[in-house]
Amino acid sequence: MCRFTKLCVGVALSVSTHVWAQIANNTALVGTITDPSGSAIVGATVTAVNVATNTAYSDITYGEGYYSISYVAPGTYDITVTMPGFEKVISRGTIVQLNLAARTDIALRVGATTTEVTISATNAPLSTDDAVLGETLDEHNVSTLPVVGRRAMDLAATASNIIVGPKSSYTGVPPGATYIGAGTREVHNSLTLDGITIMNSLGSSSAVTPNPDALSAVQTQTPVTTPLSMEHISASI
Repeated sequence: MCRFTKLCVGVALSVSTHVWAQIANNTALVGTITDPSGSAIVGATVTAVNVATNTAYSDITYGEGYYSISYVAPGTYDITVTMPGFEKVISRGTIVQLNLAARTDIALRVGATTTEVTISATNAPLSTDDAVLGETLDEHNVSTLPVVGRRAMDLAATASNIIVGPKSSYTGVPPGATYIGAGTREVHNSLTLDGITIMNSLGSSSAVTPNPDALSAVQTQTPVTTPLSMEHISASI
């Protein structure tokens, strides 16, 4: 089972744990389904199954043959596409990282639906469906990288453009840690847990300290679509 906690700071730090809970983030499976000529297929059924948990998610392609399955648990997925008049296609091994959209485009061939075609998914080296820059630390790094006081949120500082804010103090008023990313002030960042803000209402700090032993991934993100970049740190439990 996987558990996820999301912390957001203008640069995003996402953390996932070993006990799964539905989380409010941008983790998604997306793609386009086409016919042999490259034309979009509308009305195809797309089913994604988490290999580890056997949890299934589904969608129907709409305009431009596009499908989008949001709020899925990070993991490895097998994606099955069916459409009357076309062969069934199973794409295996799509890897979904926390708080990112994984694209899998599939071309169907004309034929009987009883015919099954299996292919191996090839994820793009870059996330092409998110206007963000960031890094993801896997479970091994989360458990082995040293952090003072075992404060997992401080792993955000492993990104080259993020530092722990000088105002961080767990005995201060208000108590908690702050982060500076992409040259912005702490107040320009956001900190969330499972998509819900955990920032102190009196400032930009957070006293929440997820245990690194409970986490399976940490992610930092910097949106690049606004004039003033905002660092986002997200974690999932």
